[in-house]
Amino acid sequence: MEKSTHTSTRVFGSQESLGVKGIAIIMLICHHCFLGSARYKGQAVTFIIPENIWNYVALFFKICVCIFAFISAYGITWKIKSSCHFDSAEQTQKDFRNILLSRLIRLLTSFILVFLLVDVFALFYDPGRFAEIYGTSFPVCIAYFILDMLGLAQLLHTPTFLETYWYYSLAIVIILLVPCFYLLIRKIGTVPFLGLIAVINFTVSIPNHNFWRYLLCIAVGVSCAYNNTIVKIMNWNIIKSEKCNHLIKFLLEFLLLFVLMVLRQGPLMDTLYPFWDAVIPVVFTSFCCEFIVVIPGLRQILIFLGIYSANIFIIHNYIRKVWFYDFTYSFKYPLLIVTVLLLISLTLSICIEQIKKLIHFKTFTNLLIEKICR
Repeated sequence: MEKSTHTSTRVFGSQESLGVKGIAIIMLICHHCFLGSARYKGQAVTFIIPENIWNYVALFFKICVCIFAFISAYGITWKIKSSCHFDSAEQTQKDFRNILLSRLIRLLTSFILVFLLVDVFALFYDPGRFAEIYGTSFPVCIAYFILDMLGLAQLLHTPTFLETYWYYSLAIVIILLVPCFYLLIRKIGTVPFLGLIAVINFTVSIPNHNFWRYLLCIAVGVSCAYNNTIVKIMNWNIIKSEKCNHLIKFLLEFLLLFVLMVLRQGPLMDTLYPFWDAVIPVVFTSFCCEFIVVIPGLRQILIFLGIYSANIFIIHNYIRKVWFYDFTYSFKYPLLIVTVLLLISLTLSICIEQIKKLIHFKTFTNLLIEKICR
């Protein structure tokens, strides 16, 4: 937060994006635990807040996916915008190639390490799961295993060790798609670009349902980074008085989020799914960065969660659903269930990062990127 003459100049950088990821990962755990009564079937869960409200809000928290997708597209676009040189076609191709390969390698190496660590645990705790998921027909089962390890199972419709891994197929698509979107928006401008993607999204049949859901969200993430939209919204002054401006913006953005939640959960939820999950991340990210992530103490906690959010994303469903279902819901109260699951997942994530340090994982990844980019 840097002070200017009469108001605060706000930014949306790496720390803010981590803070928003921290909020999103909490929403993700709430969503997976309580989006419907079937999630805790047979468990003695005690609701202080009415159960239907928990289910309604938890179902809405599915927006955590579009928030992750939006931030990923935003970050890659910002990297392209700040690092690429457009002096010549050859230099542009080189810059794009390096950014694309670097992102893919970092994404996949981190995922593969956690994937293998979980599989090693499964060898001892649940050895039958491999045959159950991939089958026993050799070499097809090995091929399925490798495709799953590379994050391609959902994209290619092959068996996956955990349904949560589907997001990595989308993450790969985002990395491959954003440079193309960036060139397109640079060529034709923001409004024609978003109009084109919206038309494609709602008129062209896309077999991959998850890709259909988040195509427009990715495009909006690219557009917001290209135009610095989040920072402009955060620094937008309705009136001159800073305190009054802050209060008015808080109320307006909170009300807008509430209206968007009601509309998204309404009759047009499925029909306009790409639209809701393209608009909501813009409002949500702006609101959180201006009013939530800036709160001292809470900011540090959210950033800390954001740092470990990828590992938490992978691990938590093994605890909640696959292996420790009864244990997860044994804490009875929804807030306690979410808190305990979050803390256990966070602890395991920290352990994974310590393993990375022991094996010099970051050094290995950097060397791999350097070799391949050369």
